[in-house]
Amino acid sequence: MDNGLRFFILGRGGMMTCLFRCMRAGFRRAFLLLLAIGAGMSCAAGQAQEVAVSIGFLAPQSGSNQERGISMVNGAQLAIDELNQKNIKVNNVKVNFQLLVQDDRFNANTGRLAAQYLLKRKVQAVICHSSTVCIATADIFQAEHIPQLSVGATNRQFTQLGYDNVFRMFGHSEQGGILFGKYAYRDLKLRRIAVIDDKTPSGAAMASQFSDGFKTAGGTIAGHYSVSDKTSDFNQALMDIKERKADAIFWGGTHLQAANMIVSAKRLGLTTRFLNAMNGMNNQYVLSRVNDVGNILSLESDQPRDRMARWKSFEKAYIENFQGSYIDVSALRAYDAVQVLGEAIKSANSLDPQKLAETLHKERFKGLTGPIEFDREGNLKNPVFTVYESQGAEWKVVEVVKAD
Repeated sequence: MDNGLRFFILGRGGMMTCLFRCMRAGFRRAFLLLLAIGAGMSCAAGQAQEVAVSIGFLAPQSGSNQERGISMVNGAQLAIDELNQKNIKVNNVKVNFQLLVQDDRFNANTGRLAAQYLLKRKVQAVICHSSTVCIATADIFQAEHIPQLSVGATNRQFTQLGYDNVFRMFGHSEQGGILFGKYAYRDLKLRRIAVIDDKTPSGAAMASQFSDGFKTAGGTIAGHYSVSDKTSDFNQALMDIKERKADAIFWGGTHLQAANMIVSAKRLGLTTRFLNAMNGMNNQYVLSRVNDVGNILSLESDQPRDRMARWKSFEKAYIENFQGSYIDVSALRAYDAVQVLGEAIKSANSLDPQKLAETLHKERFKGLTGPIEFDREGNLKNPVFTVYESQGAEWKVVEVVKAD
Protein backbone atom coordinates (compact mmCIF):
# COMPACT_ATOMS: atom_id res chain seq x y z
CA MET A 1 0.00 0.00 0.00
CA ASP A 2 2.22 2.78 -1.39
CA ASN A 3 0.18 5.72 -0.11
CA GLY A 4 -1.12 3.97 2.97
CA LEU A 5 -0.29 3.91 6.65
CA ARG A 6 -0.08 0.87 8.85
CA PHE A 7 0.51 0.55 12.60
CA PHE A 8 0.00 -2.20 15.07
CA ILE A 9 0.44 -2.68 18.83
CA LEU A 10 2.32 -5.68 20.12
CA GLY A 11 2.27 -7.05 23.69
CA ARG A 12 0.37 -6.11 26.84
CA GLY A 13 3.11 -3.64 27.75
CA GLY A 14 2.07 -1.52 24.81
CA MET A 15 5.19 -1.75 22.56
CA MET A 16 4.29 -0.20 19.24
CA THR A 17 5.88 -0.93 15.90
CA CYS A 18 4.92 1.38 13.10
CA LEU A 19 5.52 1.11 9.37
CA PHE A 20 4.50 3.98 7.21
CA ARG A 21 5.09 5.52 3.92
CA CYS A 22 3.72 8.96 3.32
CA MET A 23 3.44 10.49 -0.13
CA ARG A 24 1.92 13.68 1.15
CA ALA A 25 2.42 15.90 4.21
CA GLY A 26 -1.24 15.34 5.09
CA PHE A 27 -0.61 11.64 5.61
CA ARG A 28 2.27 12.43 7.93
CA ARG A 29 0.04 14.64 10.10
CA ALA A 30 -2.59 11.92 10.14
CA PHE A 31 -0.01 9.41 11.24
CA LEU A 32 1.16 11.60 14.12
CA LEU A 33 -2.43 11.89 15.34
CA LEU A 34 -2.89 8.12 15.17
CA LEU A 35 0.42 7.67 16.95
CA ALA A 36 -0.82 9.81 19.85
CA ILE A 37 -4.06 7.83 20.02
CA GLY A 38 -2.13 4.58 19.94
CA ALA A 39 0.09 5.74 22.80
CA GLY A 40 -3.02 6.52 24.86
CA MET A 41 -4.37 3.06 24.10
CA SER A 42 -1.05 1.59 25.12
CA CYS A 43 -1.21 3.45 28.49
CA ALA A 44 -4.72 2.25 29.12
CA ALA A 45 -3.73 -1.31 28.30
CA GLY A 46 -0.82 -1.08 30.69
CA GLN A 47 -3.12 0.00 33.51
CA ALA A 48 -5.78 -2.65 32.90
CA GLN A 49 -4.77 -4.47 36.08
CA GLU A 50 -5.88 -1.57 38.30
CA VAL A 51 -9.20 0.23 38.54
CA ALA A 52 -9.78 3.59 40.23
CA VAL A 53 -12.69 3.76 42.68
CA SER A 54 -13.79 7.19 43.87
CA ILE A 55 -15.58 7.73 47.17
CA GLY A 56 -17.22 11.14 47.38
CA PHE A 57 -17.29 13.22 50.54
CA LEU A 58 -19.63 16.15 51.19
CA ALA A 59 -18.30 18.14 54.15
CA PRO A 60 -17.79 21.78 55.17
CA GLN A 61 -14.28 22.85 54.16
CA SER A 62 -14.87 26.55 54.80
CA GLY A 63 -16.85 28.71 57.20
CA SER A 64 -17.51 28.21 60.91
CA ASN A 65 -17.63 24.39 60.62
CA GLN A 66 -14.40 24.17 58.64
CA GLU A 67 -12.35 22.64 61.46
CA ARG A 68 -14.79 19.77 61.93
CA GLY A 69 -15.10 19.23 58.19
CA ILE A 70 -11.36 19.07 57.64
CA SER A 71 -10.96 16.67 60.55
CA MET A 72 -13.52 14.21 59.19
CA VAL A 73 -11.94 14.34 55.73
CA ASN A 74 -8.59 13.57 57.35
CA GLY A 75 -10.11 10.53 59.04
CA ALA A 76 -11.48 9.32 55.72
CA GLN A 77 -8.13 9.83 54.00
CA LEU A 78 -6.38 7.68 56.61
CA ALA A 79 -8.79 4.88 55.76
CA ILE A 80 -8.25 5.40 52.02
CA ASP A 81 -4.50 5.03 52.48
CA GLU A 82 -4.96 1.86 54.53
CA LEU A 83 -7.33 0.31 51.99
CA ASN A 84 -4.82 0.90 49.20
CA GLN A 85 -2.25 -1.05 51.19
CA LYS A 86 -4.59 -4.05 51.51
CA ASN A 87 -4.46 -4.88 47.79
CA ILE A 88 -8.25 -5.31 47.52
CA LYS A 89 -9.30 -6.81 44.19
CA VAL A 90 -12.55 -7.05 42.25
CA ASN A 91 -12.61 -9.83 39.66
CA ASN A 92 -8.82 -10.11 40.08
CA VAL A 93 -8.29 -6.43 39.28
CA LYS A 94 -6.65 -4.31 41.99
CA VAL A 95 -8.74 -1.44 43.32
CA ASN A 96 -7.11 1.96 43.81
CA PHE A 97 -9.30 3.97 46.20
CA GLN A 98 -9.52 7.75 45.88
CA LEU A 99 -11.31 10.35 48.01
CA LEU A 100 -13.16 13.07 46.12
CA VAL A 101 -14.01 15.92 48.53
CA GLN A 102 -16.55 18.66 47.89
CA ASP A 103 -17.16 21.64 50.18
CA ASP A 104 -20.89 21.69 51.00
CA ARG A 105 -20.48 24.80 53.19
CA PHE A 106 -23.02 23.28 55.58
CA ASN A 107 -25.67 24.46 53.11
CA ALA A 108 -28.42 22.42 51.45
CA ASN A 109 -28.31 24.17 48.06
CA THR A 110 -24.53 24.05 47.86
CA GLY A 111 -24.70 20.42 48.88
CA ARG A 112 -27.05 19.57 46.02
CA LEU A 113 -24.75 21.21 43.48
CA ALA A 114 -21.81 19.31 44.93
CA ALA A 115 -23.80 16.07 44.82
CA GLN A 116 -24.52 16.52 41.11
CA TYR A 117 -20.81 17.04 40.52
CA LEU A 118 -19.95 13.83 42.37
CA LEU A 119 -22.39 11.91 40.17
CA LYS A 120 -20.71 13.28 37.06
CA ARG A 121 -17.40 12.03 38.45
CA LYS A 122 -18.89 8.52 38.75
CA VAL A 123 -18.35 7.98 42.48
CA GLN A 124 -19.11 4.49 43.80
CA ALA A 125 -20.34 5.78 47.18
CA VAL A 126 -20.71 9.02 49.13
CA ILE A 127 -20.08 10.08 52.72
CA CYS A 128 -22.00 13.07 54.05
CA HIS A 129 -22.08 14.93 57.35
CA SER A 130 -24.95 17.16 58.49
CA SER A 131 -28.66 16.39 58.53
CA THR A 132 -29.18 19.52 56.42
CA VAL A 133 -27.01 18.33 53.53
CA CYS A 134 -27.54 14.57 53.86
CA ILE A 135 -31.33 14.91 53.65
CA ALA A 136 -31.18 17.52 50.88
CA THR A 137 -29.00 15.32 48.67
CA ALA A 138 -30.48 11.90 49.43
CA ASP A 139 -32.82 11.83 46.41
CA ILE A 140 -29.94 12.65 44.06
CA PHE A 141 -27.88 9.65 45.13
CA GLN A 142 -30.90 7.37 45.47
CA ALA A 143 -31.78 7.93 41.80
CA GLU A 144 -28.47 6.27 40.87
CA HIS A 145 -28.52 3.78 43.79
CA ILE A 146 -25.28 5.28 45.16
CA PRO A 147 -24.68 4.22 48.81
CA GLN A 148 -24.77 7.30 51.06
CA LEU A 149 -23.22 6.98 54.52
CA SER A 150 -23.72 9.75 57.07
CA VAL A 151 -21.21 10.48 59.81
CA GLY A 152 -23.13 13.37 61.37
CA ALA A 153 -26.84 13.44 60.39
CA THR A 154 -28.57 13.10 63.76
CA ASN A 155 -32.11 13.65 62.40
CA ARG A 156 -33.86 10.31 61.99
CA GLN A 157 -35.61 11.60 58.88
CA PHE A 158 -32.47 10.76 56.89
CA THR A 159 -33.20 7.05 57.22
CA GLN A 160 -36.99 7.41 57.01
CA LEU A 161 -37.10 8.55 53.39
CA GLY A 162 -37.85 5.05 52.13
CA TYR A 163 -34.45 4.70 50.42
CA ASP A 164 -32.42 1.49 50.61
CA ASN A 165 -29.08 3.20 49.93
CA VAL A 166 -28.78 5.41 53.05
CA PHE A 167 -26.82 4.45 56.16
CA ARG A 168 -26.03 6.15 59.46
CA MET A 169 -22.76 5.40 61.27
CA PHE A 170 -24.08 6.23 64.77
CA GLY A 171 -27.27 6.54 66.82
CA HIS A 172 -29.94 9.04 65.70
CA SER A 173 -31.70 11.89 67.52
CA GLU A 174 -34.82 9.91 68.41
CA GLN A 175 -32.69 7.39 70.28
CA GLY A 176 -30.27 9.88 71.85
CA GLY A 177 -32.74 12.68 72.51
CA ILE A 178 -35.36 10.56 74.25
CA LEU A 179 -32.69 8.68 76.19
CA PHE A 180 -31.09 11.92 77.43
CA GLY A 181 -34.45 13.46 78.32
CA LYS A 182 -35.28 10.51 80.55
CA TYR A 183 -31.75 10.54 81.97
CA ALA A 184 -32.07 14.23 82.90
CA TYR A 185 -35.20 13.51 84.95
CA ARG A 186 -34.23 10.15 86.44
CA ASP A 187 -30.49 10.50 87.10
CA LEU A 188 -29.89 14.26 87.22
CA LYS A 189 -33.08 14.87 89.23
CA LEU A 190 -34.03 17.87 87.07
CA ARG A 191 -37.70 18.86 86.99
CA ARG A 192 -38.00 22.07 84.90
CA ILE A 193 -35.90 22.48 81.77
CA ALA A 194 -35.99 25.25 79.16
CA VAL A 195 -35.20 24.23 75.58
CA ILE A 196 -33.53 26.27 72.83
CA ASP A 197 -32.94 25.04 69.26
CA ASP A 198 -31.30 26.51 66.16
CA LYS A 199 -34.15 25.76 63.69
CA THR A 200 -32.00 23.34 61.66
CA PRO A 201 -33.28 19.81 60.91
CA SER A 202 -30.78 18.30 63.35
CA GLY A 203 -31.10 20.89 66.12
CA ALA A 204 -34.89 21.12 66.05
CA ALA A 205 -35.30 17.33 65.96
CA MET A 206 -32.90 16.85 68.85
CA ALA A 207 -34.69 19.47 70.97
CA SER A 208 -38.07 17.92 70.21
CA GLN A 209 -36.94 14.38 71.06
CA PHE A 210 -35.25 15.51 74.28
CA SER A 211 -38.45 17.31 75.30
CA ASP A 212 -40.53 14.21 74.60
CA GLY A 213 -38.23 12.03 76.69
CA PHE A 214 -38.14 14.50 79.57
CA LYS A 215 -41.92 14.95 79.63
CA THR A 216 -42.52 11.20 79.37
CA ALA A 217 -40.35 10.73 82.46
CA GLY A 218 -42.42 13.33 84.37
CA GLY A 219 -40.56 16.59 83.77
CA THR A 220 -41.87 20.01 82.70
CA ILE A 221 -40.59 22.05 79.74
CA ALA A 222 -40.30 25.61 81.05
CA GLY A 223 -40.40 27.22 77.61
CA HIS A 224 -39.18 26.23 74.14
CA TYR A 225 -37.31 28.84 72.08
CA SER A 226 -35.95 28.83 68.53
CA VAL A 227 -33.14 31.04 67.24
CA SER A 228 -31.24 31.38 63.97
CA ASP A 229 -28.33 29.01 63.46
CA LYS A 230 -26.25 32.09 62.59
CA THR A 231 -27.00 34.20 65.68
CA SER A 232 -24.79 34.92 68.66
CA ASP A 233 -27.54 36.86 70.49
CA PHE A 234 -29.39 34.67 72.97
CA ASN A 235 -30.31 37.44 75.41
CA GLN A 236 -34.07 37.52 74.87
CA ALA A 237 -34.51 33.79 75.36
CA LEU A 238 -32.07 33.66 78.29
CA MET A 239 -33.70 36.54 80.16
CA ASP A 240 -37.09 34.88 79.81
CA ILE A 241 -35.64 31.58 81.04
CA LYS A 242 -34.16 33.37 84.04
CA GLU A 243 -37.62 34.68 84.94
CA ARG A 244 -39.11 31.19 84.63
CA LYS A 245 -36.52 29.77 87.06
CA ALA A 246 -35.67 26.70 85.00
CA ASP A 247 -33.39 24.06 86.56
CA ALA A 248 -31.44 23.67 83.33
CA ILE A 249 -31.22 24.71 79.67
CA PHE A 250 -31.10 22.15 76.87
CA TRP A 251 -29.50 23.33 73.63
CA GLY A 252 -30.27 21.76 70.26
CA GLY A 253 -27.63 23.08 67.87
CA THR A 254 -23.91 23.22 67.13
CA HIS A 255 -21.17 23.31 69.74
CA LEU A 256 -19.97 26.63 68.27
CA GLN A 257 -23.21 28.38 69.20
CA ALA A 258 -23.40 26.50 72.48
CA ALA A 259 -20.23 28.22 73.66
CA ASN A 260 -21.68 31.65 72.84
CA MET A 261 -24.94 30.82 74.61
CA ILE A 262 -23.19 29.64 77.77
CA VAL A 263 -21.00 32.75 77.90
CA SER A 264 -24.10 34.94 77.50
CA ALA A 265 -25.99 33.04 80.21
CA LYS A 266 -23.11 33.42 82.62
CA ARG A 267 -22.95 37.16 81.92
CA LEU A 268 -26.69 37.45 82.69
CA GLY A 269 -26.22 35.68 86.01
CA LEU A 270 -27.87 32.35 85.19
CA THR A 271 -26.58 29.52 87.35
CA THR A 272 -28.54 26.74 85.66
CA ARG A 273 -27.00 23.58 84.26
CA PHE A 274 -26.47 23.33 80.52
CA LEU A 275 -27.35 20.19 78.59
CA ASN A 276 -26.85 19.37 74.94
CA ALA A 277 -26.61 16.25 72.81
CA MET A 278 -24.89 14.76 69.78
CA ASN A 279 -23.17 17.88 68.44
CA GLY A 280 -19.50 17.23 69.18
CA MET A 281 -19.72 19.39 72.28
CA ASN A 282 -17.18 17.33 74.19
CA ASN A 283 -14.12 19.07 72.74
CA GLN A 284 -11.73 21.67 74.07
CA TYR A 285 -13.17 24.50 71.98
CA VAL A 286 -16.19 24.89 74.24
CA LEU A 287 -14.24 24.64 77.50
CA SER A 288 -11.71 27.19 76.29
CA ARG A 289 -14.54 29.66 75.70
CA VAL A 290 -16.65 29.23 78.83
CA ASN A 291 -13.95 29.70 81.48
CA ASP A 292 -14.58 26.57 83.55
CA VAL A 293 -18.32 26.94 84.06
CA GLY A 294 -18.31 23.38 85.39
CA ASN A 295 -22.00 22.59 84.95
CA ILE A 296 -22.22 21.39 81.35
CA LEU A 297 -23.41 17.91 80.43
CA SER A 298 -23.18 16.51 76.93
CA LEU A 299 -24.57 13.30 75.46
CA GLU A 300 -22.53 12.04 72.52
CA SER A 301 -22.85 9.05 70.24
CA ASP A 302 -20.17 6.36 70.38
CA GLN A 303 -18.28 4.98 73.33
CA PRO A 304 -15.41 6.91 74.97
CA ARG A 305 -12.28 6.90 72.85
CA ASP A 306 -10.11 5.21 75.45
CA ARG A 307 -12.48 2.22 75.30
CA MET A 308 -11.98 1.81 71.55
CA ALA A 309 -9.49 -1.01 70.94
CA ARG A 310 -7.68 0.77 68.07
CA TRP A 311 -7.97 4.36 69.26
CA LYS A 312 -4.29 4.83 70.17
CA SER A 313 -3.02 3.62 66.80
CA PHE A 314 -5.59 5.79 65.00
CA GLU A 315 -4.62 8.85 67.05
CA LYS A 316 -0.92 8.26 66.38
CA ALA A 317 -1.44 7.92 62.63
CA TYR A 318 -3.70 10.97 62.53
CA ILE A 319 -1.21 13.24 64.33
CA GLU A 320 1.68 11.98 62.21
CA ASN A 321 -0.15 12.65 58.94
CA PHE A 322 -2.05 15.87 59.59
CA GLN A 323 -1.27 19.22 61.16
CA GLY A 324 -2.91 19.93 64.49
CA SER A 325 -4.18 17.48 67.06
CA TYR A 326 -7.94 18.20 66.93
CA ILE A 327 -9.77 14.99 66.07
CA ASP A 328 -13.51 15.45 65.71
CA VAL A 329 -15.80 12.57 66.62
CA SER A 330 -17.00 12.53 63.01
CA ALA A 331 -13.43 11.83 61.88
CA LEU A 332 -13.61 8.43 63.57
CA ARG A 333 -16.93 7.67 61.90
CA ALA A 334 -15.58 8.84 58.52
CA TYR A 335 -12.66 6.47 58.93
CA ASP A 336 -15.10 3.65 59.68
CA ALA A 337 -17.35 4.60 56.75
CA VAL A 338 -14.50 4.28 54.25
CA GLN A 339 -13.30 1.01 55.78
CA VAL A 340 -16.83 -0.39 55.68
CA LEU A 341 -17.15 0.53 52.00
CA GLY A 342 -13.84 -1.14 51.23
CA GLU A 343 -14.91 -4.32 53.01
CA ALA A 344 -18.28 -4.27 51.23
CA ILE A 345 -16.58 -3.99 47.83
CA LYS A 346 -14.30 -6.88 48.73
CA SER A 347 -17.16 -9.03 49.99
CA ALA A 348 -19.45 -8.29 47.04
CA ASN A 349 -16.58 -8.65 44.55
CA SER A 350 -18.34 -5.89 42.67
CA LEU A 351 -18.31 -2.14 42.10
CA ASP A 352 -22.00 -2.03 41.27
CA PRO A 353 -23.49 0.56 43.69
CA GLN A 354 -26.72 -1.37 44.18
CA LYS A 355 -24.82 -4.54 45.11
CA LEU A 356 -22.73 -2.52 47.54
CA ALA A 357 -25.88 -1.21 49.25
CA GLU A 358 -27.23 -4.77 49.50
CA THR A 359 -23.95 -5.96 51.01
CA LEU A 360 -23.95 -3.12 53.55
CA HIS A 361 -27.39 -4.24 54.71
CA LYS A 362 -26.29 -7.87 55.09
CA GLU A 363 -22.79 -7.74 56.55
CA ARG A 364 -21.46 -7.03 60.05
CA PHE A 365 -18.22 -5.04 60.26
CA LYS A 366 -15.58 -4.39 62.92
CA GLY A 367 -15.12 -0.64 63.22
CA LEU A 368 -12.83 1.68 65.12
CA THR A 369 -15.89 2.96 66.98
CA GLY A 370 -17.24 -0.55 67.62
CA PRO A 371 -19.34 -3.20 65.83
CA ILE A 372 -21.11 -1.85 62.74
CA GLU A 373 -24.31 -3.44 61.49
CA PHE A 374 -27.30 -1.72 59.88
CA ASP A 375 -31.02 -2.34 60.26
CA ARG A 376 -33.59 -2.31 57.47
CA GLU A 377 -33.75 1.51 57.42
CA GLY A 378 -29.98 1.89 57.43
CA ASN A 379 -29.64 2.85 61.10
CA LEU A 380 -26.78 1.51 63.20
CA LYS A 381 -27.91 -1.42 65.32
CA ASN A 382 -27.36 -1.25 69.09
CA PRO A 383 -25.83 2.25 69.21
CA VAL A 384 -23.92 3.35 72.30
CA PHE A 385 -24.07 6.82 73.89
CA THR A 386 -21.80 8.48 76.45
CA VAL A 387 -22.68 11.19 78.98
CA TYR A 388 -19.84 13.66 79.60
CA GLU A 389 -19.56 16.41 82.23
CA SER A 390 -17.21 19.39 82.18
CA GLN A 391 -14.81 19.44 85.12
CA GLY A 392 -12.38 22.31 84.99
CA ALA A 393 -10.56 22.17 81.67
CA GLU A 394 -11.54 18.57 80.90
CA TRP A 395 -14.51 16.43 79.96
CA LYS A 396 -15.09 13.48 82.25
CA VAL A 397 -17.10 10.37 81.38
CA VAL A 398 -20.16 10.10 83.61
CA GLU A 399 -21.85 7.05 82.13
CA VAL A 400 -22.03 4.90 79.01
CA VAL A 401 -25.59 3.99 78.05
CA LYS A 402 -27.28 2.00 75.29
CA ALA A 403 -30.40 3.05 73.41
CA ASP A 404 -33.66 1.38 74.37
